[in-house]
Amino acid sequence: MKNRARFGNISWAFLLTVFFVAACSTTSPVAYYTLNTLPEMQQEIPAAVMDDTLAIGVGPVEFPKFLDRPQIVTRKSQNQIQVSEFHRWAGSFPGDFSRVLAKNISILLPTDRVAVYPWGEQFSPTYRIKLNVEQFDGRLGERVVLEVTWMVTDQEGTNKLLVRKSLIEEPVSEKNYEALVVAESNALATLSRTIVEEIRRLGK
Repeated sequence: MKNRARFGNISWAFLLTVFFVAACSTTSPVAYYTLNTLPEMQQEIPAAVMDDTLAIGVGPVEFPKFLDRPQIVTRKSQNQIQVSEFHRWAGSFPGDFSRVLAKNISILLPTDRVAVYPWGEQFSPTYRIKLNVEQFDGRLGERVVLEVTWMVTDQEGTNKLLVRKSLIEEPVSEKNYEALVVAESNALATLSRTIVEEIRRLGK
């Protein structure tokens, strides 16, 4: 009887092991995402010749620590966020933000002389754009919110030419992470247009 009981315990332990291995093997794979410039923005390039004298430096860009992570952050309520282990950024979220913003500005002005901070000593920007992102998250199937304070300074970065605060909301078309990232790209495109409009006014 003791042998049978011992055998039964071993069998149950074996079955539990098989169950846990099977459960682990069916874990959802991690999906990776990246912000992008929009196709519509590429169509906005004017036919005029590019300005070879205008140079723009983007950055530094400050992000809150809860957003500066590999996982995509969504907002459950005003005071609660959710961090997804299975939906992540393909690179650095702040780095992605700076890269796409610089690309958008380059397309909209248009000029090839746009660099992301830190740039080399040989690059001398006409204007520098510093940004402090206070919120850039959203709810699946609802909306994305981008709240950012930004300033345009002179070449040395010491004299503030203008300071603005932008609050941008974009709808999330579906209740999934891909739609959320698309909405975040839309919000960043809107910010890019706002910044470019101010730079054009300064140029006049």
